Amino acid sequence: MKNNLLYAACTTLTILFILSACNRTTTTPIEGVWRLAYEYEVRGETSTCIFPGTSKGSELKMWTGNRWSLVGVFVEDSVMTDNYAGGTFTLKGTEYKEMVEFHSATEYLGKTVQLYLEIRNDTLIQFWPVDENGVPDPEHHYMEKWVRMEQE
Repeated sequence: MKNNLLYAACTTLTILFILSACNRTTTTPIEGVWRLAYEYEVRGETSTCIFPGTSKGSELKMWTGNRWSLVGVFVEDSVMTDNYAGGTFTLKGTEYKEMVEFHSATEYLGKTVQLYLEIRNDTLIQFWPVDENGVPDPEHHYMEKWVRMEQE
């Protein structure tokens, strides 16, 4: 019952977030709604496409003001997993930090996650984990490509 209420609350907040983001004038390049195009896991010299790859589904990430949120569903080996998260963020150049207020993976709750983030036209690329200089860990990191969704 608690999980259903939490899921309903997160879904409602995400819908409100999307609606407010769509009706706003974009003030920074990151603001808006982005769709996950692909995600790679890098381990040393080996790179594996995990989305779409071993995982299928979809995910949207949204930014407005100093808030971020994501919602998605993934299917791996016929197991469906909901993914949602949100909180506040800071962005200075390519240095991006997410302060996690809610997340479907509870180990992220209350954490600050530092990423390298770059925007090229309608494409957003992020790497994590990164060191204090924004350099990904060469032994193990992730790289995601997001594509801006058109506003109507």
